[in-house]
Amino acid sequence: MRDVAPDMQAGCAVPLAYAPLNQLQALEDGAWLAMGDDPYFIVQLPPGAREGGTLRISVELVGEHLQRPCIYLDSGNGWTESGRVELLPDGPGHWTAVASVEALAGPARFDPSECAGRFRLGAVALERIDPADLLLELLARDAATHPDSAAAVLAHAMALADEAGHRHACEWLLAAGPDRLREPPGSYAAWVRLHDSPGSAELDALRSAVRTMPARPLLSLLLPLSGERHDLVRASIASLLGQCYPDWELLLVCDEQALSAPMRDTVAAAVAASSRVRLIEGRADDVAAWNLALASAAGAWIGVIEGAPVFAPHALLALAHAVASDPAAGIVYSDCDRIDAAGRRHSPSLRPDWNPDLFLARDYLGSALLLDASLGRAAGGFRADHAPAILADLALRCLGHADATPVHVPMVLSHWPDVAGAEPAAHAEARRNALREHLGDRVLAVEPAGDGARLRWPLPAQPPRVSIVIPTRDRVDLLRLCVESILSLTTYPDFELLVVDNGSSDAEALEYLASLESRPRVRVLRYSLPFNYSAINNFAVGQAAGEVVALLNNDIEVISPHWLDEMVAHALRPGIGAVGAMLYYPDDTIQHAGVVVGLGGVAGHVYSRQPRGSRGEEGRAALVQDMTAVTAACLVVTRSAWEAVGGLDESLVVAFNDIDFCLRLHRAGLRNLWTPHAELYHHESASRGSEDTEEKLRRFHSEVAFMIERWNGLLDNDAAYNPNLSLGHGAANELAFPPRRGLRHWLGHVLAARPAATAIERSWTTR
Repeated sequence: MRDVAPDMQAGCAVPLAYAPLNQLQALEDGAWLAMGDDPYFIVQLPPGAREGGTLRISVELVGEHLQRPCIYLDSGNGWTESGRVELLPDGPGHWTAVASVEALAGPARFDPSECAGRFRLGAVALERIDPADLLLELLARDAATHPDSAAAVLAHAMALADEAGHRHACEWLLAAGPDRLREPPGSYAAWVRLHDSPGSAELDALRSAVRTMPARPLLSLLLPLSGERHDLVRASIASLLGQCYPDWELLLVCDEQALSAPMRDTVAAAVAASSRVRLIEGRADDVAAWNLALASAAGAWIGVIEGAPVFAPHALLALAHAVASDPAAGIVYSDCDRIDAAGRRHSPSLRPDWNPDLFLARDYLGSALLLDASLGRAAGGFRADHAPAILADLALRCLGHADATPVHVPMVLSHWPDVAGAEPAAHAEARRNALREHLGDRVLAVEPAGDGARLRWPLPAQPPRVSIVIPTRDRVDLLRLCVESILSLTTYPDFELLVVDNGSSDAEALEYLASLESRPRVRVLRYSLPFNYSAINNFAVGQAAGEVVALLNNDIEVISPHWLDEMVAHALRPGIGAVGAMLYYPDDTIQHAGVVVGLGGVAGHVYSRQPRGSRGEEGRAALVQDMTAVTAACLVVTRSAWEAVGGLDESLVVAFNDIDFCLRLHRAGLRNLWTPHAELYHHESASRGSEDTEEKLRRFHSEVAFMIERWNGLLDNDAAYNPNLSLGHGAANELAFPPRRGLRHWLGHVLAARPAATAIERSWTTR
């Protein structure tokens, strides 16, 4: 044990004595080996430290894979999480921490890392600091990093100092108070801090929870290595070594001789740090090496890390938990975000649950996914045919090889550095080629759509007749525009128009309706009962001749000639229910790009009032995709699907009948789709008016109550919409505070399931 000074004085650093206590082995030349994931020393403190105060701890510590070094201070309750103080890098091989404590009762504990590996430990020192001096130091450091907010931080810190003393202001600065001050309401930084940052106590509890898991699948991770960014690779590997979940292996695919010296050192350090890290000899761009890794992988699940993401400490546990919870899973994927050079997270990618048509249009599953290893091998492993989209090609073949449903973990588990990756245009074209091979003659063409794809699905050689149902009353200006645009522009070869008049009295409207009765392809039906949108459409469909039904409002205007070809081609695909279109307001802003159930209460439109041409989050406003519901202002469905669920529910006179219809199709096992490639104008609800009378408002609220009672379980769980996003009125695609599912929900589920969950662990279920 090193000698220690008997006491300490303010402003004078006192060296501290330390001795190994757990999972540590002394090596030659003053080096140490951490032999597990919980190594620690006991550190003796001078008598003067027992009085507490504002203390600075400094440590000389060097190692390749240091994970969250920290000091535990004993204030009378032993070494608990409440006394944990994180050490932060403060120059090469130098780490510091500052703590304000009332009094100390015993020696400290020093944890050099949370993973196995070699390191060197030099002096450990303690210094009492004058809080006023520390306050100036912390303010200067923050101002140098964030000059734009320096004035606001200074004002807040000085107000705290005046109110409660310099020590209190220092505690605010040390507890990341300025970051919270800089966070605008609803920002991603605030969301991360509040809802996606597990504390050390929670991570410790997760490590304990692993031991009680009924199944612990081994995860084999493949990391192809090339290039010069050894720093990013080192950080990515370090994040794996610090995982809460222990049952994984890392296969480094690389040609060591072709690597730079720093990258070779990084590889050597990783192999030395853990027996779970192995080398697979071969170039990173050689598919044969990838397949060698696949063949030698011991895990039941494989993941390919294309790039160098930093993984959240609970990432592998969350993925393994999803695998163990769903035996039918074939692919498991999660959410992700970006991380800048300063470690700030931004630009989250919050994905929907499994969305087959969105996956065809764009590889939205991302790179940090797990594949069932046996499924990957059965699908033929990796192929060079569609490089650089090698992983995307394998995922396509896996999904085509077996009925294995991808499972989504709605948590941000990987953070991708702000560096250029594979050239996106080349990757997108390679994936489109893989789609062409995968789908063959099932599609007419696979065309570019941004960085995704548009699939043109074929119509039968003899396209079925479509019955277009248009309820109307008066407003001949709208009806004429609707009918004439259909008849003059629509290219679909076989359709009929059923114009259903619900008591028009306007002379010009009656004259136009009479003229329609002599027009080819048009029939005028009379519905004389009080207005009931559901009943009117059910009545018309009962008299329709078509095998396909298209519901259209009388305030719709056709602007794309192939709108009906596009929608019918989708509706005729096996397993498809309702198909919706892209609708614009006359001012060329988006009116309908799909419906999210639960948004704003019962249902709401995404991308409403966004300019025409907007691509939306990750291009979704320009890609065909599954939606839980679409509007009946323009909806196409086969007659067989219509009849299977009994048409529209006539209990819903005006509102939500289309949402209810779509949900019943969904419950029957059919997928509802939205396509941006059928474009129409919608002069919304112009003929019916707004909910502006007491009677209309009473009816509307009764229909809201009807939907909540019938569909309550689905209204906050739309599979096409991430649960980390808001359901507030007008808040589509904004962050949810708090999320409906996500980290806190998962923590509560995992920890509450433990046989001996503590009271504090059980309390996380209610956060």
